[in-house]
Amino acid sequence: MSKLDTYVWKDARLTHNKAETQLQTKMVDMDEDQLQMIYDHCKEMLYNTDPSNLGRMIVIDQIVKQLDYCGAELALRWFKTLQDQKGNYIYSNETLMSELRSWMSEFEPDDSYTLKDFVSVPAEYRNVKITSLQLACRDALGSFDHSKITHSFIYNMGIFLTQEELKEIDDDLREAGLNPDSYTLQAKINNHIKLPLSVMNVELRVNPKGLSGTELQDMINLKRIRGWKMCKYSSLSTSQLRTLRSKVLCALEDRTKHQAKKWKEIMGQIEEVAKYKHFKLS
Repeated sequence: MSKLDTYVWKDARLTHNKAETQLQTKMVDMDEDQLQMIYDHCKEMLYNTDPSNLGRMIVIDQIVKQLDYCGAELALRWFKTLQDQKGNYIYSNETLMSELRSWMSEFEPDDSYTLKDFVSVPAEYRNVKITSLQLACRDALGSFDHSKITHSFIYNMGIFLTQEELKEIDDDLREAGLNPDSYTLQAKINNHIKLPLSVMNVELRVNPKGLSGTELQDMINLKRIRGWKMCKYSSLSTSQLRTLRSKVLCALEDRTKHQAKKWKEIMGQIEEVAKYKHFKLS
């Protein structure tokens, strides 16, 4: 068997009478029109710009932008905490905007400049784009679209309670006259996290790399926001912004990149088969 014989196209799964089936076809057995059709499907899964079904590469670009915007809003809040020797706050939105304009006045307009190019800031803000921080100063970052951060995605990240959270749970149990030692970690988690009614039966997976109880509650609260499934960056809590930037968006980006890699691999297989069969793909 040649390598090309191992390349298989899998159709969407179908369910009938609770039984699931999936048609599979060897690519080498397909004619030119069939190969073109599945090749077009791969391109659509990667580069489609239709908001109802965005391609993976488009989603990745959106996530990168969201990471930068979360960082910009956090950086703005950090700047506004700085004080002079007399205890007066140094920056407001307006004064920081003025300083940013001053920094950029000697340079051609360029979206690549970041905070590290002009000033010493904490490591977490060094790569925030100046243009994004300017938008934050004007409260013009727009709305955060959380439609890709589904409930199932959040819960699949798992949970790992901090020592402070575990102590708080144990203290609450003792106050209620209960013995914390008689509860499993899973039971403590399920009692501590306030899940939406629609998913009350979800059993949260314990994962050392997962979200803390506070971070998970932040994301549950984020998903409760209605209206186009969006909310302004400036209206998100600092805790929500940090959780999105440090964990949730990074995990979503990793998953989306993995999906994109799979579709690119399939495209490569189709191209190999087309070349072998002297077909021309467009």
